[in-house]
Amino acid sequence: MESKSSSLKTNPFPGLRPFLPEESELFFGRERESEEILKKLLSNRFVAVIGASGSGKSSLVNSGVVPKLMKNSQKDKSLWKVIKFHPGSDPLESLASAFAKTILGDQNFGETDKSVISHLRDNPDWIASALQNLIVKKGERTLIIIDQFEEIFRYSTDGKGSAAEKDTLQFARLLENAVSQTLIEVYIIIIMRSDFVGEFAHFHGLIQLMNNSSFLVPRMTWENYKAVIENPVRYAGAEIDPGLVVTILNDLGDQSDQLPVLQHLMMRTFSFW
Repeated sequence: MESKSSSLKTNPFPGLRPFLPEESELFFGRERESEEILKKLLSNRFVAVIGASGSGKSSLVNSGVVPKLMKNSQKDKSLWKVIKFHPGSDPLESLASAFAKTILGDQNFGETDKSVISHLRDNPDWIASALQNLIVKKGERTLIIIDQFEEIFRYSTDGKGSAAEKDTLQFARLLENAVSQTLIEVYIIIIMRSDFVGEFAHFHGLIQLMNNSSFLVPRMTWENYKAVIENPVRYAGAEIDPGLVVTILNDLGDQSDQLPVLQHLMMRTFSFW
């Protein structure tokens, strides 16, 4: 590597963690995929982003799809609120906590607030009702992003029993109804590993949504990987030797889970340099 300026920006590679929405200027190699996912989302109010572990699904949504959505919203003057969470070991509690933090600014959702979860269990239209009552600005659209969606399938294997399974089914029903209702505009992205797709056999409504609107994250091409390496380096005010890029790409191999490894390698290489 060599410097193009005396004032370099900070390390442009996130390492093993996913890219964040505010790092969209550093996210390269997935422009076409971001456009396709956004188109499916806006057309169907739902899209399932499915890919192998390590394929960059979360980064694609965080730093590809969401920034494009926000950029488009500036053009058409639409208002969006984004709610993001992982289902974790209790998807209903995770949903309630995400709403509390994002809409109410409550960072301390806890035991005293768990009465909310009983309403989630009893009201399959809770998402739309809550947004309609709590949303600040009229006409605002809501995007709900559920990362690591495969976590909901823990209920069927962790021995918690039928009550937990009912909560899982109710969670799925809440999402289905949020997309299908017409009182308020709710859009949903679920991000999940491809090896869990078969687990959806019990969720007929979600299967229908996925059949109508899903995106299977493809492997990156040689040119995509080159952009992932070279463009952030340029953004940081430096250059990288083309021979080093070829060496890295040759060593990377053809496995689909190498993107986090590449990001970690580049982060360490940039820091060492």
